[in-house]
Amino acid sequence: MPSAPYRARLRARAPGAAGPLLTRVALPLLLAALPVLAVRPVSDPSPWLHLKVGAFLAGGGRFALPDPWAPLASHAYVPTQWLPSVVTVWLYPHLGAPLVAWERAAAIGVLALALLLWAHTLARPWVAAATTAVAVFAAWPSLTERPQLAGFVLLVPVLAAWWRTAQDHQARWWLVPLTWLAACVHGIWATGAAVGGIVALCVIVSGSVGRQVALRLVGLLAACAAAAALTPIGPRLLLTPFAVSGQGRQFVQEWMPSSVRSPHVLAALALLAVAWLCWVALGRRMPGWHVVLVVVGCALALTMERTVAVAAFVAVPLTATAVEAALRSREGAPRDALPRRGRVLSRTTAAWAAATLVGMVVAGPVAAARADTPVGVPLGLTSRLTALPADTTVLVDGDTSGWLMYAAPQLRPVYDLRVESYSAHQVKDFIGAMSADPGWDAYVRERGVTVALVPSDSPVRAALVEQDRWRELGRDHGHVLLEAPR
Repeated sequence: MPSAPYRARLRARAPGAAGPLLTRVALPLLLAALPVLAVRPVSDPSPWLHLKVGAFLAGGGRFALPDPWAPLASHAYVPTQWLPSVVTVWLYPHLGAPLVAWERAAAIGVLALALLLWAHTLARPWVAAATTAVAVFAAWPSLTERPQLAGFVLLVPVLAAWWRTAQDHQARWWLVPLTWLAACVHGIWATGAAVGGIVALCVIVSGSVGRQVALRLVGLLAACAAAAALTPIGPRLLLTPFAVSGQGRQFVQEWMPSSVRSPHVLAALALLAVAWLCWVALGRRMPGWHVVLVVVGCALALTMERTVAVAAFVAVPLTATAVEAALRSREGAPRDALPRRGRVLSRTTAAWAAATLVGMVVAGPVAAARADTPVGVPLGLTSRLTALPADTTVLVDGDTSGWLMYAAPQLRPVYDLRVESYSAHQVKDFIGAMSADPGWDAYVRERGVTVALVPSDSPVRAALVEQDRWRELGRDHGHVLLEAPR
């Protein structure tokens, strides 16, 4: 009968037997297929606003008060996502809606690759793949056609860098230019900076580093903040996340507290729970900074729908590390993370990156064939809208307002989906008008609304037609275009 040490060596080698097949065949195929499978027609309401913003900024426009598009806006709009908006608007006239669909699919592929590579430095391939798959599923509702997705892609290396800093206490100064780039892409950069600050605080408070290291970490955080303040938006960018979240939490679904009944929230929490339980099974205490990150992950998952994806990203290294440690303990192998030879890891990285690139290339013609026509917007009413006189005041639902401003730029909505540009009172009045609450007619009359583009099943449509005898000009994709009686 084999000796115990021999059996332990056999168990340690067993997972590696399937490793080459998974690493060299299965995972590359999945990475190549993901961008192709992720192609869909543009269905999010935000891309149209960002195209409008990109065209406005590329033409030399600047946001101030009064707002250049919505005269009733009470706060100057801050284009925190200006870089992807400008880049996309340069290409959109040549490629159209398939470009936006392709950008989403490609970004999802790159995001999955980044998470997988990060997890693979901490665990064996199947653990890394499983952890990444759950994280992508948890983040899926947020992986829409928005610059936020590009922000997620840049967030992963930021989180990975701070994870390594917690291990080796090295200040990674390349985070400064990366923070500048991320701050030009989306406001999610601030969440990455906040997680970095928490990790740095844990390292300093633990007493495991000297004064010089502590000062370097604090200096790195300060330099990252300075880099964000040096973007074209300027220092006001540092305060924008607080202003947007404060307004959004009142009225925007994705800014509201998430529900534990959501399978995506449960997936993020499950990753964190697995990490904790693996340490319990090992009979060892979870490292202090791991505990802090578990708490941070739970808070991100439960605070708002918008940060569930970030919670899943934070959970990836925690789960991969804990599962790998538990497996190695069971196999009788050393409990430290799997050693990675640089050449082997580089070959794996190159193979996975090449597979992702192939998927991105193939997703191009697939997007052209499948995603040429956006959904959820009344394209059939475009000619009627563009024929309306300039500066016509329009009542339009928030989700359609971005498309309206892009498709018919001469019109003036009384409200649009830039919720941070309006006071809480203005937003409540608009919601009341769309719901045909008492006083809705005064709202329409006082703001000089003469045209309405609203959902065909909305209360305000019925009120306009039945009570005020507004005339219907056309219908398309669940929307109706109405004109006030003359």
